Amino acid sequence: MTTPKGLIILLHSGFAKVNVEECLKALPEEWGKLDRRVVEVTYSVKVELPKLYHLNFGQCALEHRRQFHEDIVPLLESSSGYVVVYFGLSPIPLAIDLGQLFHNYLDFFVYQLHHETKEWYRALSDVSEDNNVETTGIPDKDQKGISNALIRVSSSHFVNPEATESIISNAAEVDIRFSKVDEDAITSPELMGEMVNGVKNALDALANNRSELKIVHLFASIPCGLAFLIGTKISPNIHPYIQTYQYSKTEDPCYRKAILIKSAIQVERTITDEDAARATELRALADKELKGTIKEYCKVNQRMSNGRVWYLGLLPDLDSEAMAEPHWHKLPPLHETSLKDDQFGLDQDTIEDGFCWKQNTWFVDDNFFISLSNRISDENQVKQAIRLFLFHEALHYQQHNLNDSTAVNIGSFPKVLETADYQADVYAILNEFGYHSQTIGEITDPKTFFLSIIETATETMWSFDDMGVELAEIQIRRLNRYMIWYWQYVRIERFGNTLDAIVKILSEKPVIELNGLRTKEENNRFYFQLEQRKGDHLELGVFHDNKVIRGGSASNMPIENLVAGVREMKGDQVLKVMRSFLT
Repeated sequence: MTTPKGLIILLHSGFAKVNVEECLKALPEEWGKLDRRVVEVTYSVKVELPKLYHLNFGQCALEHRRQFHEDIVPLLESSSGYVVVYFGLSPIPLAIDLGQLFHNYLDFFVYQLHHETKEWYRALSDVSEDNNVETTGIPDKDQKGISNALIRVSSSHFVNPEATESIISNAAEVDIRFSKVDEDAITSPELMGEMVNGVKNALDALANNRSELKIVHLFASIPCGLAFLIGTKISPNIHPYIQTYQYSKTEDPCYRKAILIKSAIQVERTITDEDAARATELRALADKELKGTIKEYCKVNQRMSNGRVWYLGLLPDLDSEAMAEPHWHKLPPLHETSLKDDQFGLDQDTIEDGFCWKQNTWFVDDNFFISLSNRISDENQVKQAIRLFLFHEALHYQQHNLNDSTAVNIGSFPKVLETADYQADVYAILNEFGYHSQTIGEITDPKTFFLSIIETATETMWSFDDMGVELAEIQIRRLNRYMIWYWQYVRIERFGNTLDAIVKILSEKPVIELNGLRTKEENNRFYFQLEQRKGDHLELGVFHDNKVIRGGSASNMPIENLVAGVREMKGDQVLKVMRSFLT
């Protein structure tokens, strides 16, 4: 074995902490004087073996992906000739997902913890090598009509086909197993390599199958090191998405979806110490705004809303016909939402999907606050953005029943969510008007005020998409949301000459769509690929004033500028296109 230039020792701590001193004892003696860089991957959430079935795998994956981009990639790029040495005590889905991040790299040395001796090893010298890998069930590449495929990998324990069939039925079933299954079945790097190649060959075969499978379901009873090494062989360009599962003998069903190993990992922002400090500062500001100003406003809102429909508690002089549609009438006034009792969680800075609410506490990811700070410099406007975010989300939780349980995979229903988002946006905007008029002072120029609110609201929306790099793709419903609000901005700009007229415009949700970009479906969510076209021309369609309006790039409409504006997250560029479209 050639001696490397140096070592990158990767300690993957999950359900137990990996002790670096014990790991160093396991290394070859001749490696003792090599330069070494130690990186420990850990998680903010508690990872306990008895509770793995209910672990928030998405949260953990987000954290180690972020650490990979911020800490590990720079180390790999600056350490030519070094090898990665992996020691892991982590759930299988996390080890696979972490391994997949290393798909561009070679030279891995994987160590395992022996279940009896509790010592790290690569090879067991006192054990005879009489085990082998058996693979069955790989379909012929010309076989059509396969709608589902699964791979069972048995190393530590046998994966029961009956248990997996209850999760994925009518599937092509591939079994890869050792002839002798045991917790310490892997006795050498060569034997581990055989199993890794068996899984890779199965994925290659399923990727080449004429059925064009989008997802392969992976059920594995394997050690952490093997899981990590399998992950390094998952190609982002060749293989389907890999759905991993967590097992528990005492749960029903015994398998639960864990992490969908993406074919392309989302680019994560590199967060500097200055960025992190700014995010912490804004999180504290948001907590102060919520527990101070917003709670006081809820008391005012309760007095103003007594005996009135919610929006008349905000705009007492509003013409009752301005919001004539019944679905606007039965929303709760703000004081009936959770906000009067809520606070911000100040200790957690990495949140799956950007934010969550539980037990009257809002947890918001650093990225949102960093993007908001980059996009909005004025502190009063930042506070307004925080209020709009909270007013919007409070309605989702209170009225729309979008909580941690019901919101799972809600992106699979884009039109439903688009409608709920629009109602929550209007609710937030009107409540911001009420907040200002009832706690700060009279608004003498409603048009200017509402236009400024929409500017803040759209900048707040962009903050959830803005990772510091241009967008290559965007969920179709999110693009629609941006177009809707820039369209409404133009309508208010041109026709919102009175408060009644503005509210009337807000009460009418526009129907607006873009055509001509290539689309893709990923995990039941639908995306526009912003740099790929279905044909030569783009076209915008709007249903407005009982008429269908169409305009395209072929007719000198500047729709390319709209796409460029979305890609670069420049709202003023999208707004200009909408101004040219509304005549």
